[in-house]
Amino acid sequence: MAEGRRIGRYRLGPSLGRGGMGEVFRAWDTVLDREVALKILEDAHPGAVLRFMKEAQLQARVDHPHVCRIFDVEVADGVPCIAMQLVAGPNLRDAAPDLGPREAAAILEAVAEGMHAAHRLNLVHRDLKPGNILLERGPGGAWVPFVADFGLAKDLDEDLTRAGAVVGTPIFMAPEQRAGDAARVGPAADIFALGATLCAVLDLERPMPGGRGRLLPRPGTPPPPRDLERILLRCLEERPGDRYPDAAALAADLRRFLRGEPLAADRFAWFRKARGLARRHPAWTASLGVALVLGAVFTAWASAEAGAARRRTHLAIRFAGEARELEAAMAMERLLPPHDLAPLLDEMTEGLARIRAEMGRLGPEAQGPGHLALGRGYLAMRFLAEALDALQRAWAHGERSPDAAYALAKVHCEYYIRIVDEERLGDIPAGSGRAQAHLAEARRYRALAAGAAWEPVELCDAMLRIFEGDGEGGLALARRMQEADPAFYPAWVEEAYAWQCIAYRQQRAGDSSGAEAAYARAEAAALHARASGRSDITCWLASLDWRLRRLEDPSLDPRRALVLWGEAEALADGVLAIRPRYPGAISAKVHVLLGRVRTLRALGLDGAGELDRAEAFLASARPVEGYAWLLPVKRAQVARTRSGLAS
Repeated sequence: MAEGRRIGRYRLGPSLGRGGMGEVFRAWDTVLDREVALKILEDAHPGAVLRFMKEAQLQARVDHPHVCRIFDVEVADGVPCIAMQLVAGPNLRDAAPDLGPREAAAILEAVAEGMHAAHRLNLVHRDLKPGNILLERGPGGAWVPFVADFGLAKDLDEDLTRAGAVVGTPIFMAPEQRAGDAARVGPAADIFALGATLCAVLDLERPMPGGRGRLLPRPGTPPPPRDLERILLRCLEERPGDRYPDAAALAADLRRFLRGEPLAADRFAWFRKARGLARRHPAWTASLGVALVLGAVFTAWASAEAGAARRRTHLAIRFAGEARELEAAMAMERLLPPHDLAPLLDEMTEGLARIRAEMGRLGPEAQGPGHLALGRGYLAMRFLAEALDALQRAWAHGERSPDAAYALAKVHCEYYIRIVDEERLGDIPAGSGRAQAHLAEARRYRALAAGAAWEPVELCDAMLRIFEGDGEGGLALARRMQEADPAFYPAWVEEAYAWQCIAYRQQRAGDSSGAEAAYARAEAAALHARASGRSDITCWLASLDWRLRRLEDPSLDPRRALVLWGEAEALADGVLAIRPRYPGAISAKVHVLLGRVRTLRALGLDGAGELDRAEAFLASARPVEGYAWLLPVKRAQVARTRSGLAS
């Protein structure tokens, strides 16, 4: 939306940032003559509007100096918007590099008080993280925090969250929240998120899930004060009951830390007593110290390898969380109505660049888990060359988990599909053996992927069955995934390709009616997938690909063929609306136009206009980096077809 535009009583200023449901602008309330932050809903379908309004209602219920105030909520000029307190400063994520432990603890103490006020109203935020804590300077120059964005808040009195639904930001979620255990997600989940937030601000690596231990400062970061570490470890307990009983108790312990007082119910009080005893009996302490040092030497030697392994595990967990966050962003974007994904792809590319920079800072132990995160991120974007390179590097650096093997199997499957399509469309010579080499690698890595938890391994199994011509086997696996999770729309994509495999076999055997029936079932499955994955090009390609297969039948009636060519072009345009630079869609668009030329000629009609359209399209096409070779190939195909018309 343009700066200076009027929406109801508000005049828009510059954008302050984009959230999960919309964009926030600095704005001027022309009625009350004051500045506000105006959050505008972008996708105004009924469900989103309901959730948007609910966010405002929940946040407005919390009257606390450290919770961002809601002034107004309305639909102005057809645009749903929330007017809220304008906080004139950065968020905690952006301010973090300049904060020390005490300043960060003071900020979190105030935030904990604000969240206690929300919890007393039976509200759980569920998305506390540095980006949702806004800061501005107070009268004395100290940062004053404000909790914002209650878009995922849960009202314990009337929660409608679907069982098994996982909402929030993965790296800040409590274990019960990650598990989708809605019944157990309460105030303790926010306490966990506050601990995770303070760890992120202080650049500390958290203990492994299910384990005990210290918070590890990353290279170049000083260790946290011991009392602050105890507070954080209690926030990060795996079991909700082992955390602070409420956010007020957490705030109180943070105040004690800031004043230098003993922590409440300090589980390490024995250490303080031992330290006092040492001061009173120095000679005895010295003797004991010698024994402890000797023991420590042997212990350190024995645990060095274990420590390195723990650090690798910490890094794996950390980078996996960052990869999941990027994948989740892409998954959510694909559920929206068809739109250009380029802005999100740019954001994800920047996110992966940050991971790469962190890998360089963290040293050799970060290479395996870091490259795995990069590979998964690139694979989510369908940047196959980058994904394969990163995943192979992860494997070479010892990252050989089932998830890593599954990711490698998946990227080789995707490469197999791409090469087969390029051969079929005449973009590269057939018979090079490259597709079969990728298929063999996909099988090899799939055999090592037992226990992978990234996504259902049956997805890769179904793809392999279909590649091998076993449409029935692929169909059975797709149906199994649908039964396990009806909302997992990639299973419907694989059902579409399984039916396409069956139909193509019948088509080649001369059973035209049987092929038509199977293609119809492929289309039904593809449409089912596209009802959910509206901006996922795989759902559109599932509809496009079976039409291109059907059009390979030389006995197909030309009038029926013209209809299919028209539908295929519309589908190719749909893919290009989502991914304008996607090479497969560029190639398919030209292939469809040339196919229509041949069909028109068979009907005794002039197809020169289609050739003009193909040339105009290629003049404006800009495939992704690494695919500049595609345009000369397609231009040569157009030229050959034009030459054939002239002869």
